[in-house]
Amino acid sequence: MAEIIDISDDDVVIEEDPKKKGTNTTAGSNKRAFRCLNSDCRAEEKLIKAEEYVRRYFGVLPYPKKKRVCESCLSEAQQQQDSLVDCLTSGRLLLAEKIPPPKTTVVLTDSDSDPSDDEVESSGLESEYVFEEEEDGFSLEETILALTKELGLYRQVKEGAKHLEDELLKIQESFSNLESEYSKTETSLDNVRKDFYNTFRLEIMWQNALDIGPSSTLTQQDGSGEVIAESSVVVPNENLPPVGPLQRWELAPNEMVYAMKYSLFARWVQAQIIEVETRKPNNTAYRIRYNRNAKGAGLPRIIPGRQLAYYEPCATRIPVGTRIIAKYKDDDPKNTTISGSFYVGIVAEIPTVANKYRYLIFFDDGYAQYVHHADIRVVAESSACSWEDVSSDSREFIKEYLQMYPERPMVRLQKWNYVKTEWNGRWWRAQVKEVDGSLVKMFFPPLEGRCEWIYRGSTRLSPLFHKKMNIQAQAEQPVRAIRRRTAALPSRAVVEYGTFGQDQDLDTATPAVPTPSAEVPGQPRSVARKSTSRPSRPGTPPKEVLLKVEQESRGFTNQHSFQDKVVKFATHLCTSQCLGAGDSMKKYKGLSPLLQPLLFGWRRQFVKICRKTVNRYEIYYTAPCGRRLGSIEDVFKYLLMTESNLEVDCFSFELSVMVTHEWEPFKKIVDIEDFSKGEENVPISCVNSLEEVLPQELRYCNVRIPTEDVPLDLDPDFLVCCDCTDECRDKSKCECWQQTIANTKILERQENQSAGYTYRRLFEQVQSGIYECNTKCKCSNHCLNKVVQHPLRLKLQLFKTARRGWGVRTLHDVPRGGFICVYVGRMLNEAIANEEGKIMGGDDYYAELDYIEVMERAKEGYEDEAVNIEEDTLYQADLNDQGGSESNDSDSLFSENDTDNTKEDTDFSHPSCIRRSGGVAKREKSARLQERAAKRSRSSSQQKKEDSSRSNSDDDLAKSKKSKNKGKKEDDSKKEDKEGDKESSDKDDKEGKKESKEKDEDEAEEEDEDADEKQRQPQPFVPRQLMEANTALAKRPKSIRDYFGTDEAVYIMDAKHTGNIGRFLNHSCEPNVFVQNVFVDTHDLRFPWIAFFAISNIKAGTELTWDYSYDVGSVAGKIKYCYCGARKCRGRLL
Repeated sequence: MAEIIDISDDDVVIEEDPKKKGTNTTAGSNKRAFRCLNSDCRAEEKLIKAEEYVRRYFGVLPYPKKKRVCESCLSEAQQQQDSLVDCLTSGRLLLAEKIPPPKTTVVLTDSDSDPSDDEVESSGLESEYVFEEEEDGFSLEETILALTKELGLYRQVKEGAKHLEDELLKIQESFSNLESEYSKTETSLDNVRKDFYNTFRLEIMWQNALDIGPSSTLTQQDGSGEVIAESSVVVPNENLPPVGPLQRWELAPNEMVYAMKYSLFARWVQAQIIEVETRKPNNTAYRIRYNRNAKGAGLPRIIPGRQLAYYEPCATRIPVGTRIIAKYKDDDPKNTTISGSFYVGIVAEIPTVANKYRYLIFFDDGYAQYVHHADIRVVAESSACSWEDVSSDSREFIKEYLQMYPERPMVRLQKWNYVKTEWNGRWWRAQVKEVDGSLVKMFFPPLEGRCEWIYRGSTRLSPLFHKKMNIQAQAEQPVRAIRRRTAALPSRAVVEYGTFGQDQDLDTATPAVPTPSAEVPGQPRSVARKSTSRPSRPGTPPKEVLLKVEQESRGFTNQHSFQDKVVKFATHLCTSQCLGAGDSMKKYKGLSPLLQPLLFGWRRQFVKICRKTVNRYEIYYTAPCGRRLGSIEDVFKYLLMTESNLEVDCFSFELSVMVTHEWEPFKKIVDIEDFSKGEENVPISCVNSLEEVLPQELRYCNVRIPTEDVPLDLDPDFLVCCDCTDECRDKSKCECWQQTIANTKILERQENQSAGYTYRRLFEQVQSGIYECNTKCKCSNHCLNKVVQHPLRLKLQLFKTARRGWGVRTLHDVPRGGFICVYVGRMLNEAIANEEGKIMGGDDYYAELDYIEVMERAKEGYEDEAVNIEEDTLYQADLNDQGGSESNDSDSLFSENDTDNTKEDTDFSHPSCIRRSGGVAKREKSARLQERAAKRSRSSSQQKKEDSSRSNSDDDLAKSKKSKNKGKKEDDSKKEDKEGDKESSDKDDKEGKKESKEKDEDEAEEEDEDADEKQRQPQPFVPRQLMEANTALAKRPKSIRDYFGTDEAVYIMDAKHTGNIGRFLNHSCEPNVFVQNVFVDTHDLRFPWIAFFAISNIKAGTELTWDYSYDVGSVAGKIKYCYCGARKCRGRLL
């Protein structure tokens, strides 16, 4: 039983010696005289010692100091006693008598208010009654039976029970009548209230339907005239148009449009339709003229409808997958060339509350940005699968995104987090500056403050990149069953799967078609609608399921109480005699290990430490001999000195751990006392509070069972062992400890001397594995490096959950780092596991013994973190040579002499100039500007030949017309010069002004041409490493597993039909249990033990969960959603 003790600064408790009491006090001290025990009387004269029935009558029986009563109060109690005796002897029913209610007294007083009898009488102890046998020889039992028969107590009990039943029936009938009257009163009150409000109620008339959101519909009740909204909606921004089918109409002559002028990555400019050249479904050609200004209107050009966009915003909301152009707004206000211009892309998200009613746009050059509806224009024509029109670099990413929509993976990030991010072919340690919906703003410290908005589902973020690489690696292997990852790598950035607010408008999120009449049945869509062929993500569960979820965790906590025996400490040397009668843990097997010390005379105390600046509570253990211990180290030393059978993990100094608490469910429809059938050291109870269903039949075992194809060698001669005699307290002298510490250097670059257990508690995962002491070691079972090999000690319970099958919870508190259980079953090789998984369907209970793979994955990128100074210097020098700006900070991948045939990009192929990985590509001048430069250098004819050889027939026609116009301009200028000689000086001044004006217009036109040709630095959604994944996988170094044999693969622990309690632990995205690989009976890296440890302090009644670490998408055609209910749930398991 816990107690609270105040301790002074010197931590010394000053106890008053009872022998010294009253030595310096007088007879007339502050002690009060005796008073009557009746709180309503409190007389101080003529007091008599009260009998027990008197004290019970006045309700002071629990207070030992209240033993005096006055004569009047004694008479009152005596009368009541006589009436009860008379009723009993006369045979009347006691329960039928009118007995006054018992009096209860609560004493609020200090220790000196009423003196005890011990201070007045020398003999304060009441004499015990000794029964003496009568002369006739009747025993006590026979005498009691005779009195019971004489007084008719059996009849009193029987008739009393019947009397209580009758009274209960009367009470129930009275309650039913009262409830009926209450219901009538409540109904009448509701009618009065309705009549009162109906007087002021406005008449609601049927009006035209208003658009208040895509997730609600309006219905009209027959004859009521009321408008009822079905399902709750959030009213969107008033700038959004109504929901409706996307309409694409045929462009007409003289209609204004936006047109692509140079390439997919350049900005789109205004143009005007001249006429329709050819008309085909989804392949109409138009003759247009670009509208820059009156002088630079240009010649007509034939362009397909896929390169034209409507001039006005769409009248309805735009669905996901629609081909559009949108205004891009750069964060740099100085970049006016790119910011505010239209660029081509695709709609990735529809406006919802989650994204502040904006569209997420994926631009073809890899940029992503949220855009308002007014800044978007729909492309006039699009392919049946809209991703076919996207640039080749982003096509596969867009295709995969649209096929998965609305579910998609994204990296969960928070501000100031660090995550490796790809840029320009290299991985950089970038910091999160801001998170906006599905976008994250990454800051690259090594790149002179570069910032960039990145889609959180892009594989340029390392968590998603590694998951994609793992899926590709698994795709090259034979078809494999579902596996649970046994040791997930810790990471701050978590990949979560969900709809992120996009599932509420699935029916409106499908891509638009050209026209309603042009829709072809059976045509593939870029985003699938709801279908029975693919399970849709479940939303909010029904109310019945929510009630079951709440019911499964209902229970109460019992608290064990112990008699508090205070032992005064005397200075002595502790030996085995201090333990008293002994402390064998087998005596109380089945109870919490934290409770066992209290059963053997230990006391666990909450001690308040009072300091000058701050007060705090700490835990102290008091041994049976009275010695107080304030740390786990002191407890361990005491156990060794006294040769105690208690073990060090039976003690906890955590303030939040209540060792006396034990949880129990309220309802038990199914209750099994021991699910393990005696196989475990502690019985495992099984309850079902939801329905009368038993768990599936299981062959329970607590050890691993290898099959004949598993080469598990348990020969102890191949184990590393120690010769410690101090229970392995000194890690530097224990060979087993040193093996654990030495392995940490593989991942941490230096040995972690604190790796492993801390007094049998594991506070963090050791990825390199733990090597426990074994049977060859000289240490005993009290060794600090023996944990997992001990049998189960916690009191666990198997229970039925509402949505996740059977789960496991703890019935008492578990301290942080405490060992819980192991995961055992049949050990299979991969071939047999795959075969049985397909036939028997038991792969949900497979656990990989993938210690080798986890270690090798953890070492991936180890070399990337080491920076080569020479390479880094050359790289920075290259950046400086290119100007050090964002627009020119990449290496050139093509020769400066290469030209770009941008006008031939009618098939939307990737232009050659865009292959540069750096900033805004350094393009050559357009054909028109090249002709001007060639004329000034007197080499126009040669330049025209080069231009004609790089252009198509349409471009040749346009250039020939341009050259004729240029020739005419030259003749006109010569004539003007000749005529100018003859005119007056005033006219020369006018001509000079006119020529300067034309020169300014030409320069402005050249700037506009350059701005149209300029394009942003392409940023593909997919990094280069993923594009070259097959090459990278082929060059992957040889695995350690390959040295065991050519056909070696990961071994599987199958717990479908044979296993222990560990198989029932459910998954959670925020688990309270982690997995640790431990080597006990073999040091073969292929066969570690799978052990579970507590991540934090776990309260009694809490379900135990761990992270399965499934790779989503690793099993083709199989989808599993997560129902863990965690605040940061990732949404999907597979």
